Amino acid sequence: MGQAKLAQALSTVGSVVSKMEKGEDVEPELAERYLRAVGSDLAAKVMEFYGRDWRHSPPPSFLHPDREVLWQVDDALTDLAAFEKSPKNHPILKGPIDLLRAELAGNANYLRRRDHTIAWVGDIGVGKTTALAHAVGLLVGDGRSQRKPAFPVGSGRTTVCETAIRVASTYGIAVDAIDDNEVLRLTRDLVTSLTAKASGVGVPSEISRVLRNMSGTKVQTIQVGDDEYESVDPITQMLDGGLSVDEAVDRVVASMNLASRKEQQLVLPEGRADGLNWLSKLAHNINNGLDERFGVPRRITVLMPYENLSADGQILSVIDTRGVEAVTQRQDLDAHRDDPRTLVVLCSKFADAPSPTTQKYLQDMVESGSDAGERRRACVLVLPRGDEALELPGLDEPLRSRAEGYAIRKRDVAQAFAKAKLPATPVYFFDAHKDDPDKIWASLRGQVADIRHAYAERIMAASDGVKDLIRNVNIVKTSEARRNIEIAANRLGKAIRDLPGTRRPAHLNLLDQVANGHHSSIAAAMARGGEWYNFPVFHMLGVGVRMDANLRTSDHLSRVEHKLEELTEEYRALKDVRQSLVALRALVAEGRQEFLAAAQSIGRDAYGNLLSREQDLWAGCEARYGGGSGYKQDIAKALQSYFEETTAPAQTAAAVDKRLQKAWEQFVIAPFVAATRAEAPVLAAA
Repeated sequence: MGQAKLAQALSTVGSVVSKMEKGEDVEPELAERYLRAVGSDLAAKVMEFYGRDWRHSPPPSFLHPDREVLWQVDDALTDLAAFEKSPKNHPILKGPIDLLRAELAGNANYLRRRDHTIAWVGDIGVGKTTALAHAVGLLVGDGRSQRKPAFPVGSGRTTVCETAIRVASTYGIAVDAIDDNEVLRLTRDLVTSLTAKASGVGVPSEISRVLRNMSGTKVQTIQVGDDEYESVDPITQMLDGGLSVDEAVDRVVASMNLASRKEQQLVLPEGRADGLNWLSKLAHNINNGLDERFGVPRRITVLMPYENLSADGQILSVIDTRGVEAVTQRQDLDAHRDDPRTLVVLCSKFADAPSPTTQKYLQDMVESGSDAGERRRACVLVLPRGDEALELPGLDEPLRSRAEGYAIRKRDVAQAFAKAKLPATPVYFFDAHKDDPDKIWASLRGQVADIRHAYAERIMAASDGVKDLIRNVNIVKTSEARRNIEIAANRLGKAIRDLPGTRRPAHLNLLDQVANGHHSSIAAAMARGGEWYNFPVFHMLGVGVRMDANLRTSDHLSRVEHKLEELTEEYRALKDVRQSLVALRALVAEGRQEFLAAAQSIGRDAYGNLLSREQDLWAGCEARYGGGSGYKQDIAKALQSYFEETTAPAQTAAAVDKRLQKAWEQFVIAPFVAATRAEAPVLAAA
C-alpha cells in the first residue's frame, strides 16, 4: 500500500504519515487507525498485542524478543493474585505462592531488559582489537583491500584503555578520563624511571606515549652523522640539566594544560557521510594524547550505527578490554565474568588455541564458583591469520578448506578443555580478512539468546507451577508434604549453618599470581602499595577468599542438592510441591552466587585495610626491584613470610571468617529455611 493511499484512508496528507512512520512513538488512537488501514496479518497481531490488559507491568515493545514470555508472566501473576483471594487458598500455600511470585518476577526483570554486553578478552598482541574492528565494520579507506581498522591497532600495547562500542543513530565518542591526581602520579613514575638511580618502575609504554604527547616531551631521533642517529629525551635533558624529580614532574604536568582537557563527549550530526573517518581520526588522537580537548582516557566509548548490534531484538554493546599481561585476575575481567548480562569472548590465536590465558580464565571461573560456565556466559573466539587454517601440522593429507581446519582445531580445543577438566565452552572462528562478520555476530547473538532462554524456561516452569497449584491443589496432601519439607529443611539448615575451617588461605592465591605475573607489573604494584591495574594485590586476595569460600561450601551445597532431589522424588505426584522445590533449588543457587560475591568483597576490604598500613612491607618489596635475578621468588618469599609469620594477617583472617559466616547465613541459610516454612510469609516479589 502506497503512502498516498494510506494518507487518504487516514483522512490526512502524506507528510503526516511520513512523519509518523519515522517517529519513535505515536498516539494509540492514530496507531490503531493506521494499522486498520494497512489491514495485514502483522498489523492485526500488533493491535492484538497492544490491546491486552497488562496488570503487573507496562507492556514491552512488540519488537521485544521475549514479549510472549513476559505476557505469560503477567498472566500467571494475575492468576496467582486471583487464587490468593479465592476460597481454595490456604495458609499452608503462602510459602509456595511467594516462591512462585518471586521466581516469575525476578526472571521477568532480567528478560524485560534487552541490553547485553559482549566483552572481548585476550592477551596483548593476540589481535582482538583488529578482529573486533573488522567484525563491527569500523574500517576506513578507499577500497576493501585497502581498508584498515578505524581503531588504533598494532602488534600490542597500542590501545591505551578499555574501549566500548554502542549502537546509536549517528557517530560519536565519549571519554571517561582519569583524574588529575592520577595523571600526576603516573607522570612522577615516568620521570622517576628516567633518573640515574631508578629502580626500574615506570609506566606501560602506551601510557608513556600519551603522557609525552600531551606534554610535548616525545623522544626525538636526530641525525648526528651520515649514518648515525641518536635519541633525545626532553625529560632526561631536564634531569641532566639539574632539575629535581619534583621540578621535572611539575614542568611536564604544567605542559599538559590539564585544566583545558575536560571534554567528555563529541557527537557528529546525523547524515554526515564522513562519519567513520571522523571517528577514526578522533579515536587515534585521543588514544595517543594528541587531542588537546581530552585527558588521559580510562575508557573510550564509540557510538555508531550498526545493525548487528541491534538485530534479533537485542541491544548489544561491545567492550574491547585491555590486553591481558599474564594475570587474568583483574577487577574489570572479573566484573564481566560475574555480570549476568555479559558474554565474555576469550580470544586466542589459531596456533595455540585454547591459549594459556583462556584456560587460566576458565580455571579461575571454576575455582571461584562462578556460574558463568553453566549459564553459557563465556565462549572462545579463535582468530586465524593468513593460511593458518590450511596448514595444520601433523596431517597426512592437505586440507580441502579453511572450514575443515576450523573443525579440526575446534576438536583440539574441546579435548584440551576436557583434559584440563574445564567446562565445555562454545568455540567460534573469525578470520578478520576472510570471514563474513555477519556469521560471527549471528553466533554471538545466538549465544546471548541461549542465555536469555534459560530465564524464559524458568518463567515457563514457574507459570506451569501456578497452573498446577490452582488446578490440582490438595490441601491435605500438600499440608503434610510442606510440613515434612519444613522439618527436613530446618534439620539440614542446622547441619550446614556453620562453615568448615579454611581450606586454602587467601594469600596462596596471591603467591600463585606472583609466579604467573609479569615482573614489571608486580613492581608497579609494590611501588603503589598493592594497587596496580595489571596486578591488583587486594583484588587477588579477595579472589583468594572467594575461592576458599567456594571450597568450604561445596560439600554443604551438595547436601542441599541431594536433599532437594530426594524430596522431589518423594513428592513427584504433587506437582505444586515439586515446582516449589524447583524454585527452591534456583533460590539456593542464586543465594550462593551472592555469598561468593560477598566473600570476594569481604576479602578485598579486609586485606586492603590491613595492607594499606604495612608501609615497611611495600618499601622492602619496592627496593628489591632491579636487584638482580630471582625477583619474583624474593617477592613471593617476602609476602609468604608476612602472611604466615606475623600476627596481623592471622587476626585479619579470623575477622574474615566471622564476616563470611554472617554472609553465609544471610544469603543462603536464612532464605533457604524461610522459603520452606509451611505457613509463614517467606519472600517478597523480586
